[in-house]
Amino acid sequence: MSNSTPPAGWFPDPHVPTQQRYWDGTAWTSHTAPIHAAPPVQAAVAESLSTESSTKGGRKNWLLRHPVVSSVAAVFLVLVIAGAAGGGGGESDDTHEKTSVSGATADDDSESADTDTDDADSAAVEEAVEDVPVDSDGDGVNDDEDFLPNDPKVRTAYDVDTDKDGVADPDDAFPDDPKFSKDADGDGFADSLDAFPQDPKYHQDTDGDLVADSEDAFPRDPSRSEITLAMENALDSAENYLSFAAFSRAGLIQQLSSEYGDGYKIEDATWAVDQVGADWKKQAVKAAENYLSFSSFSRQGLIEQLSSPYGDQFTLEEATYAVNKIGL
Repeated sequence: MSNSTPPAGWFPDPHVPTQQRYWDGTAWTSHTAPIHAAPPVQAAVAESLSTESSTKGGRKNWLLRHPVVSSVAAVFLVLVIAGAAGGGGGESDDTHEKTSVSGATADDDSESADTDTDDADSAAVEEAVEDVPVDSDGDGVNDDEDFLPNDPKVRTAYDVDTDKDGVADPDDAFPDDPKFSKDADGDGFADSLDAFPQDPKYHQDTDGDLVADSEDAFPRDPSRSEITLAMENALDSAENYLSFAAFSRAGLIQQLSSEYGDGYKIEDATWAVDQVGADWKKQAVKAAENYLSFSSFSRQGLIEQLSSPYGDQFTLEEATYAVNKIGL
């Protein structure tokens, strides 16, 4: 007598009478197929298998506890299965065909489920690989935090000094110029060249009077930086003189600053004359024409009159230009 369980095969489903379920030799599987009728012994075996498989604790399988019945049932099942394989009739063939189709479908579903599981496992592995920290240059800092992941000498931006001036690029206002590195006011001019290193509006002070050239009326004169009322008056006087008489630059300055003239400070008179924008060669031509309008002059005599410090004080070049212009 045998104490083994029934061999694998199709048996009536103990829970759904209209279908059969596949027994793999040790337990019920998920594979099912429709049936028309089940032999009494085969149904009894299926019911027993169902009952025993659901029993908890240490109880033995029903078939193991009833060896005589188990042996009889096993022989009977073998005969039934052999008869079905031999082709008992149209209805049995239909049942066998349906069973085969059902089994194929179940197998396909199982293969699809296995494929999905494999895909999920592959995705999980790839994600796990991506999460592994990478340190390409082996400097102890992972690539996602490494400023230059392929340079073992550089971990952060502070390890970079492009111009090799000893100041790291993040702290260097001029990272490509080794001569400069600081620009406190961020105006683009190095502190060492900026007359106003804390003021981004200004940077140049030519005369060093602490007034920016852009605000200094006298950017090359450290003694003054603003236009005074006296200077404005001197400018008015200079423009007035030129409106009715011809003057050289030196002659007009002398007229404005002389104690016998207007008496302005020489600095104010000079500034005023330089502001009028006169063409001193044209002024020399006017002066030459005025002299010839009331007196006769030789060429050399007129040149001397125009250029003499006791005369009009034009430059020699201006005086010569004027005499040539009038055709003398």
